[in-house]
Amino acid sequence: QSAERPEARLDLPAFYIGKFPVTNALFEVFVERTGYVTLAEKQGYSTVYYGRLSKQEDKATGRIKYRSTASVRAVTVPGACWYRPGGPGSMLHRKRNHPVVHVAFEDAMAFAAWTGKRLPTEDEWEAAARTDRGYVFPWGNTWQQNACNTEETALADTTPVDAFQAAENELAIGDTLGNVLEWTTDRCPSPSSINPQVLYHILRGGSWTSQKGISLAARFKLDSRSTSNIVGFRCAVD
Repeated sequence: QSAERPEARLDLPAFYIGKFPVTNALFEVFVERTGYVTLAEKQGYSTVYYGRLSKQEDKATGRIKYRSTASVRAVTVPGACWYRPGGPGSMLHRKRNHPVVHVAFEDAMAFAAWTGKRLPTEDEWEAAARTDRGYVFPWGNTWQQNACNTEETALADTTPVDAFQAAENELAIGDTLGNVLEWTTDRCPSPSSINPQVLYHILRGGSWTSQKGISLAARFKLDSRSTSNIVGFRCAVD
């Protein structure tokens, strides 16, 4: 996570932005119609994150058991991709309305172009999420417990994009905080002096691995070829 930008008032040309991140169901239509193959599929692996806090229900007793580890783990998993989000053996069953994950920047751009849309700029994303009120969170300036899918929900996975109605802002734009990080078109210098030529982009919104209290001002830098189960996107159009 990088430092937040100084707060500023911007005048942006009018634009539309997706109410929700792009879902598995929509991405599946794109793949079926075009035969598109994502970067994760081509390279044969992707990064799978495992949450620090998770809960499971004992089906025999109905009691909830919590499991915690020292930190979030990130593992390179052969075969992990958008339709196998956890790797081989996983599937999209009951996840059609979850945000698509394991999408690189180029994959997100390809989907957006196919729909006649584009990815938002960082300024557009933040303006749409925070509205003209400049809220810290979608609902206001005070954190609300379990209002969005972050680490504190202990779900340790994505949720349907419309699962947290309380996280919709006054423009009815949903899922801007938690669930998945979202690509923007803004580039940034590589934080690595070893490979300074690698292209990085800014992502916004936090994910299901984010700690409670994460705000709409949080910014993240990722290699544009990075793919994982905490990264997705939403589209915009002029």
